Amino acid sequence: EMGILGSEEEAQSSVIWDEHTFDSHDYALLCSYTHPDAPGAELDLVTDWYVWVFFFDDHFLEIYKRTQDMAGAKEYLDRLPAFMPVHPTDTPSVSTNPVERGLADLWSRTAFTKSVDWRLRFFESTKNLLEESLWELANINQDRVANPIEYIEMRRKVGGAPWSADLVEHAVFIEIPPQIASTRPMRILKDTFADGVHLRNDLFSYQREVEDEGENANCVLVLERFLNVSTQEAANLTNELLTSRLYQFDNTAVTELPPLFEEYGLDPVARVNVLLYIKGLQDWQSGGHEWHMR
Repeated sequence: EMGILGSEEEAQSSVIWDEHTFDSHDYALLCSYTHPDAPGAELDLVTDWYVWVFFFDDHFLEIYKRTQDMAGAKEYLDRLPAFMPVHPTDTPSVSTNPVERGLADLWSRTAFTKSVDWRLRFFESTKNLLEESLWELANINQDRVANPIEYIEMRRKVGGAPWSADLVEHAVFIEIPPQIASTRPMRILKDTFADGVHLRNDLFSYQREVEDEGENANCVLVLERFLNVSTQEAANLTNELLTSRLYQFDNTAVTELPPLFEEYGLDPVARVNVLLYIKGLQDWQSGGHEWHMR
């Protein structure tokens, strides 16, 4: 219906995804692992989002990264925010390709079940997720590998995990109280969650991303180049960094949330909602690991 399966582009005569490719990815299994408590209808919606985002990534790789078409990529990405209206009265643009059609459809089914505060956060994280591709393409064009500090900072800003964290709120039917959404403890929880997701992906996807696809946005490669160490040593260091981020997530949840609740005078329902969100992030981490291990 969206045109994802069997879609072709002028720059490439080959199909980006066919039915076999789609089935082999098994995104339904990924979302079942990462959102184990979601009811059927919600799980279907979340899975549709992940199908769309992985197709976007593969589409961008084939059409813009492999050809290093920076101008075309920027023009393409600049159109996408117009398909995410924050207010119901806003009219989205007319879609011209499967990525735009999919985004418009998913946004209309997702955004207006939540508050304006959540929609603004989800708009921003989705926009950042799309812009990550431009940052990665710029580094490929310049044959440049980021340093470790820049890499972690940029992945937090424009990587996919902050987007996943916002979608967790939808999947568990809660919203972070707006008065605490930007506080230090909540930012640490989202940052450490994002670090964990991104670093785990870097470990499991190093060979495919770096050796097969020519990507250079991978922490193993970043540490390998920056520290002039072997791939295995860089992988070990990445794993240690991943472990430290998970420890900080747990420590923040246990030690910093109770005083935060008191400081802002959150009522019992709001406190439970935050804890459901934390559990949702933990489920995502463990489910994502299991999916990578399959």
